[in-house]
Amino acid sequence: MFSMFKKVDVEVFPEVVGSLAHDSKPLAGIKLKRGYKYSGVMEDIEWDYTTTDDEGKFSFPEIIYRTNHPNKPFAETRVAQAIKVAEGDYTDTFLWSTVTRGEKHISYLVERLAQLDCDLANEAISQEIIDEEFPSGVVRYQVFSICSWPELEKLEIEKQKKFGE
Repeated sequence: MFSMFKKVDVEVFPEVVGSLAHDSKPLAGIKLKRGYKYSGVMEDIEWDYTTTDDEGKFSFPEIIYRTNHPNKPFAETRVAQAIKVAEGDYTDTFLWSTVTRGEKHISYLVERLAQLDCDLANEAISQEIIDEEFPSGVVRYQVFSICSWPELEKLEIEKQKKFGE
């Protein structure tokens, strides 16, 4: 009974490492914002900020949220994640947007956030990521992004064939 009051660490956002360009030219001094909202726990989105360096590179540290929410009866752990341009001509352009499930980072999403190389000349598209390792079975995530991961996208096509579209 008391376990429902025990706090646990929920991994809400892994470390992010990326770069920002326009037509393959690095963009320096661009302010970016990263936000997350833990469903059922937070009322508002929590934002933090960073700025691209001279080579267009940027990073955000990992975020871990300590809460007793996962121990409550019928609780679900869902976290909305977003990374956007914070100001200028491309304000609110999504570099990354998805909703995760579970208390631990999703390896397929961590892999992409560790190489979030984005070009503002690209059109944002929705990409389906299949997590075949999720404890309760296969889970599909929709990632909305202007970034691309050609090698990882090939793997997703194979998983779609295996698990159906």
